[in-house]
Amino acid sequence: MNGRRNLKRKGADFERRVKSFLEKRGYFVVRSAGSKGVADLVALSKNEKLLVTCKKRNYLSGNEINSLVKKAAEIDGKPIFAYEEGGKIKIKELTLKDSEG
Repeated sequence: MNGRRNLKRKGADFERRVKSFLEKRGYFVVRSAGSKGVADLVALSKNEKLLVTCKKRNYLSGNEINSLVKKAAEIDGKPIFAYEEGGKIKIKELTLKDSEG
C-alpha cells in the first residue's frame, strides 16, 4: 500500500510543479486534485484555454489522448501533455494523430 501512496504523492507533486510552471508563464491554473477526469489542470490566459494531463513518464494511451483532444475541442481549447524528462518539465500539444501510435 505504501508504494501506491508514494506514486500518488509523486504524481500530485508533479502536477503542482506543472501548475507553478504555467502560472509563472501568466496562466491562471486550477488543479483537479484526485480526479479521474480527462485533465489534471485547467490553465487559462487572455488568449488560451489549456486542458493539461500530467504524467511523470512520457506516455499516454491512445484512449487518454483521444479523450483529452476531444474534450479540448469541445471548449475550443488546447490539449496539453506535460511530462518529465531528465528532471525537466516538457510540454507537448496533442492531436488525434498522436493516439495512432
